[in-house]
Formats: sequence, structure tokens, C-alpha cells
Amino acid sequence: MSDMDLQAEEALRLRYREYNKSHRVSGTRTGSMLVALLMPFGFSLDYMVYPEQLTFFLFLRLLCSAIAFGLYGLLALEFWKRFHRTFETLLFFLPSFFICLMIYYTEGIHSGYYAGLNLILIGLSWAVRVDAVDSLLYLLMTMLMYGAACYFHADGIESTRMLVNNYYFILVTGMIVVTGSYFLNKLRFREYAVGQQLEANRKELEASNLKLVEMDKAKTNFFANISHELRTPLTLLIGPLDRLRRPEGRIGTEEHDELIDIMQQNAMRLMRLINDLLNLVRLDAGSLKLRPSEIELRPYLEGVCRSFHPMAQERDLEFSWQIDEGGDSKVHLDREKVEKVLLNLLFNAIKFTPPGGSITLTAKRRGHVLGIDIADTGQGISPEELESVFDRFWQSESSSNRRFQGVGIGLSLVRDLAKLHGGSVSATSELDVGTTMSVELDVTLPVEPIKLEVVEDKKAVDTKWLEQLYRRAEFFPSHVHEQKASGDAADEEASEDRRPAILIADDEPEMMRFLKSQLKARYRIDEAHDGEQALRYAKKRRHHLVLLDYMMPKVDGIEATRRLRELDSHKGVPIVILTARADEESKFQALDAGATDFLTKPFSSTELLARCRNLASVFEMQQQIEEKTVRLEEALDQIKQTETQMVQQAKMASLGQLSAGLLHEVNNPLNFATTSIHLIKKRLTRSPHPEPELLEKPLTDLHDGIRRVSSIVSSLREFTHPDTTMFERVELDETLSTAVRFVQIPAAEITLTLSVEEGAAVRGNQNQLVHLFINLLQNSVDSLREKGGDGLEIRIDCSVVGDQVRLVFEDNGKGIPEDELERIFDAFFTTKKVGQGVGLGLSICHRIIQQHKGVVSVESEVDSWCRFSMSFPSYSREKSPVSV
Repeated sequence: MSDMDLQAEEALRLRYREYNKSHRVSGTRTGSMLVALLMPFGFSLDYMVYPEQLTFFLFLRLLCSAIAFGLYGLLALEFWKRFHRTFETLLFFLPSFFICLMIYYTEGIHSGYYAGLNLILIGLSWAVRVDAVDSLLYLLMTMLMYGAACYFHADGIESTRMLVNNYYFILVTGMIVVTGSYFLNKLRFREYAVGQQLEANRKELEASNLKLVEMDKAKTNFFANISHELRTPLTLLIGPLDRLRRPEGRIGTEEHDELIDIMQQNAMRLMRLINDLLNLVRLDAGSLKLRPSEIELRPYLEGVCRSFHPMAQERDLEFSWQIDEGGDSKVHLDREKVEKVLLNLLFNAIKFTPPGGSITLTAKRRGHVLGIDIADTGQGISPEELESVFDRFWQSESSSNRRFQGVGIGLSLVRDLAKLHGGSVSATSELDVGTTMSVELDVTLPVEPIKLEVVEDKKAVDTKWLEQLYRRAEFFPSHVHEQKASGDAADEEASEDRRPAILIADDEPEMMRFLKSQLKARYRIDEAHDGEQALRYAKKRRHHLVLLDYMMPKVDGIEATRRLRELDSHKGVPIVILTARADEESKFQALDAGATDFLTKPFSSTELLARCRNLASVFEMQQQIEEKTVRLEEALDQIKQTETQMVQQAKMASLGQLSAGLLHEVNNPLNFATTSIHLIKKRLTRSPHPEPELLEKPLTDLHDGIRRVSSIVSSLREFTHPDTTMFERVELDETLSTAVRFVQIPAAEITLTLSVEEGAAVRGNQNQLVHLFINLLQNSVDSLREKGGDGLEIRIDCSVVGDQVRLVFEDNGKGIPEDELERIFDAFFTTKKVGQGVGLGLSICHRIIQQHKGVVSVESEVDSWCRFSMSFPSYSREKSPVSV
């Protein structure tokens, strides 16, 4: 066995001892409880065998149990657990000592209690899980105590045969315990080792499973990204081709050139991506070989930098380079492979560096090693991500709302190509400060001469044009720059442009360019380069159609669709998701988020135009139907209101004629009857009647009835012919006092509390306000009388709050049911019994309040209280008299 295996086994045994420690502590507590419970149980044996020692032995047994209970309690505390070996030894000693003491006090060597020692050895060894060495120690300790008990007994060791007999059984029992402890602990150790191995295997399997999950996730993300990166340029090749081949109509020179330019750029982009994938496959297969050649270092690197410089300027980046040849201008490198390494790193730097930043390339040769550092002032890379930047298919943003294009093979390809050159690549970065990529290459690789094979009667194939095409593709960046959206500029002319509005959101400028070229003739376009920008445009204007790319930065197409559906203006607007993902899950997500339809890349311009036309037309028809429906509903409401007003006017005209007739026909007879009653009472005083009380009550009832009829006629007149006199300043304390005097409030039954803030005044008609207050007070009195009982109360509070005067009439009477609160101000609605009212009082009150520019609200709880709250403009805020 090697030293490493020995060390591993020793470490395992140490862990086992620590593991077994907790079990031995638990076993010692279990043994203590067994001793504490079983020792007193031997009282029955003492009763049968040694009844003369019954009391003394019971004392010994209880003392042993008490000590065992103490051990059990102490081992529950963490402090005493460190002394578990001492407690374990004490546990074995304790019952053995007390049994030997009983042997000493009884028959010594002839006592049958020595069998108890065997039971202790077996029981406690099983419960405590002691090892073989400890078992042997406890056996020797037991034999010594037994020998001492026999030796010091009064009769001494009088029979050697009996001693040997007893020792034999104790020794055999002990050896069985020692042997059992040895094999049992060995078995436990094996179980522990197997368990540890299983745990290690489980963790290893979990780690392997986690790696497989991560690899599967990386593979899924890779295929999703590669699908997007391949389908997008394919769309921008197929779409323009379809437009150019369309037979109907001719396209202008400007559009023709634009379509050709889109196709050329995306063909280069597609070629560069395919070249990277092919290089990756060749690296895995080991078929990618270097072709080193001798080149001049400075001109070569400066050529790469000058080719890259215009791209940096276009992005508003400062790009500089420093080259140190180290005294030897000649190097041996594979020109194409090193060029690919540099361009990948430079394009990566330009991708993550915002406008206004800087990129610096520093190259320095040190002996046979060329070191190249490319530093940028971009967003940087977090420490936890820095370790993975060179892993294949890894991307810092792999979700559908990633900000930058790519499939995660660029830096992995850089690493592999650097290794082919006998070098390495590393990265250092700081968030929000920048990143530095460092490459080291062996520039002394052997240069092998190129062998030319001459084939007779065959022309040589010129591959120079293909190499130039590959080189152009290498210098075509894997991403293009964002352009500013034109949606804001279009806001000014939106009102004049009658074309349907379409919102397009896509982070691919070339795709945006193509979509605009196909749709701008028929639609007014708002363009956004991410989901967040699309939502801002949607809040400004309602569109007829929305086109959203599935994968966008900040807010992806799925989330943008959900948020658009939350906007009232875009709940029914058709939304089309443009996606390079052809899987069913992506389609389900799009439809579940609220998308109307989706277009899978690549798609033709004919399909695009047809879907947009159909969806926009359907939405426009829906809008027209909704607008006409709204106008019809408004017209119907207006007709209903007009009909209601006409019916109300007819009712009021009829009521006016009725009240005019009543005023003319009823007032004169009423006045005559009132005068007659007065004359009868006067004559009765002059010629006394033998029983005046017989006439007094009928005359009083007659007078009350006539006054009631007069009140009804007066109410009708007030309702149909409201007072239109000029309003003036009305002091509310005086007006309320007048109303209180006119209402008969029985002081013995009802308590009236009147509180009026000094200076409270409104502009109005005092007679109308007195009428208002009298009606409210009379209603409260009637409600309180109907309720009856003690504690009846009316509270009137008048206060000035800002520019309003607030009046509150409250009583604790019968209250008003909730279903009647909305109807109490309707004309002729009443809850009083027949003959007690015609339902005009509160209707007149409501009209008076409205004439005084006031508002009223009513709150009530049946059989508890009712509160009328009114607010009027304060007189101090009025500027001039108002005619009503």
C-alpha cells in the first residue's frame, strides 16, 4: 500500500473515531439509564434469596441508580461530553462495584450474585459500543473487584474450586464480549467506510450531473444562439432576393442598391461565422495545421491595426498601438491564424466598449515569445465570470435579452489558436474600468518550405480571389453598431401622416433596415432597438401593428409583449414575434404572452408584407367598429336623457297647472273656513256653551286640517314656482334660531343642541333657508317621536371650513333604511303614513340647496341615527351678487 493510501486510511480512521464518539456518548447515556432502571428491579431477587439483607441491599441499589441518573444528566451537557471515556469507565465500575459489595456482605465466593457481573459485561458492552481494548480493560477490572470481594469476605477464599469455577464463567463471558467487540467495531468501521465512499460517490455523481446539466444548458444556448446567428443573415439574404425577383412593380435605384448592400454585408457575416465553426471542427479533429512563414513583425501588426482603425472611428473610439520588435524584426508565425486571434480580440473589445472609450494594442517581443496586450475601457468582467471567458460556447449573457450578438466561440478559438502557436492567452478585468486580454506566442516556429506539385496538361487553379474573400470576411465584424431610433423625430409629423402606424423593435440594425425598406411605403414606422424603447413609443402612440424580435437587450420580445398587453392602448393591437427559434416551446411562449402571430426566420418579404397587411387591416376594421359602437352608445344615451327631460318637463307643466288651479280654487275656501272658525270661537266666548269642551276639540281639529291643506298647497307652489329673488348675505345663527322657534320641539322629550361658529354666513335667500331648516328639523322631530324612549336628541353644528360653510343636522331617531337613501330627495317619495306627508319636503330642500350652490349628503343607521351634511360657499369668498 502506498504512502498516499496509508494517509487516506489513517484520515478515514480519525474521522471514524470522531463519528463513533457521538455514538459512544449516546450509548453511555443509554447504559446509565439501563443501570438506573434495572438495579432497583433486583429488589425482588434480594427478597427471595437474602431477605435478612433486604433493607441494606435496597439502599445500595437505590444509591447506584441515583449515581447512574446523575451520569445520564451530566452527559446531556456539552461541557461533560469531552470526558465521555471517564464516564464510560465509571459506568462499568458502578454496578460491578455494588454487586461485589453485595457478594462481600453475603456468602462471598459462594454467592450466586457473581452472575450479575456477566450480565453487566454483556449488556453494557452492547449498549455503549466499546472497542476490544476497552472491553478487555473492563473485564480485568471486574475480575479484580470480584477477587477482592471474595478475599475480604469473613470466610476468605475457602474453596479454590468454587473460585476457579466462578472465574471461569466470568472470564469466558468477558472473552466473548472482547471478541464480539472486536468484530463488531471492525464491521462498524467497514460500514462507515462504505458509507463515506457512497457519500463521496454521491457527491461525485452530483458534480458530474451538474456538469452534464451545465453542458446541456450550454449546448441548448449554443444551438439557440447559432440558430439566431445563422437564420438572421439568411433572412437578410432571402428577403432582399425575394424582393428583387418579385415580378410586379419595379424598384428604384436607391432601394436596389440598399438591398444589394444588405445582402453583401450579411453574406460576409455568414461566411465569417461558418469559417469560425469550421475552424472549431478542425481543431477538435486535429486537422487544423499551422503554416508558419517568416514575416516582418511591425508592418504585419500595423497593417492589422490600420485595417481595424476605421471601425473604431465609426464607433467613436480612440484606438492606438505600440509595437516593440525587441531587436529582431523577423518572426515565424501563421499569418492567417494570428490575424484571426487579433481580430477576434479587437472585435470583442469594440463590442463591449461604449462610445468615447479607448482601445490600446501593445506588442513586445521578449526572446522567442511575442506578447500582445489588448486593453479597453469597457464594462469589464466580473471575477466569477473571468474564469469562464475562454470556455467554449460560454457567454456572459445567454438569455433572450442579451445585448450583444455571438455564439460564444470567439475567445475559445483564440485560446486554441494560441496553444497551436505554443503560447497561451489570459485576461484581467475590473468592472466598469476595463479589460486586458494578453496573448503570448512562440515566434520561432520552424518554417517548412511549401512543396509545389506540377501537373502536366492541366491549368493551375487560381485561389487568390477566394483567399481575398476569406480575408474580407475576417475583417467584417461579427456585430454592427446600434443606430439611433427615428421614432422621436417622427412624432412631429405623425398628426399629418394618415398611414397606419407600425412599431418595429429589433436590435439588429440590418434587420431593421430591411424591415423598414419593405414597409415604409405603406406604413408610418416607429423603430426601436430594444424592448424598453418599444414600450416608451407604445405609451406615446397607438399602433396598428407591432413587430418584435424575440431576442433583444434589456427587455426581450416575450416580456415586451406582456407589458404591451397591460397598456390600455395596445390590448387589442396585433403583435408579431420575429424569431430565429423554430422550437415549439418558443412559439408557445410567444402565444402565451399575448402575441397574435409569429414569423420564423428566414422569411420572405412577400410573407412579411402579406401578414402585416392582413393583421393591420383587421385591426383597422375593429377600430372602426369600436368607434361606431361608441358613437351609437353615446347617441342612445343622449336620446334617453332627452326623453327623460321631456317627460320631466311634461310632469312639471302638468303639476304647475294643477298647483295654479289649486291655488285659485282652494285658497279662497280655505281662507273663508279659517275666518268662520275664528268667528265661531269668538261668539262662543260671548255666549258660553254649557259644555264648551265638546266644541273646542272639533274646532281645533278642523283648524289643524285646514292648516295642513294650506301647507300642502304652499309646498306645491314652492316646488313648481321657486323663489327667484336676489340673494343677499344671510347670517346663519339668526336663520337657524328662527327655524327652531317655528318648529314645536317638546323640550321635555327632546334635547336640542345648537352650535354655530361666529361669523358663519352665506349668500342666499333667508326665507328659503328658513324653509330648508324647518323641514329638516320637523323630519328629525317626527323620527324621534316615532322612536320614543329616553335620551332623544337633535344636534345642529355650523362651522366654517376654508371657503365653505358646513352644516350638520343629526338626530338619534329611527334613521333611514339603506335602500331608501338614494330616493329620499325624489319628488312625491315619502315613508310617512297616509295623511302625514306628500313627499315634497326633502325634494324642495334639495332644490334650495342646489339654488344656493351647495351639496348635501345623507348617512344613516336604522334605529340608531341619521345625519344630513351640507356645504355652502362662504359669503366672504363671494365677489358679487348672484341671481338665481
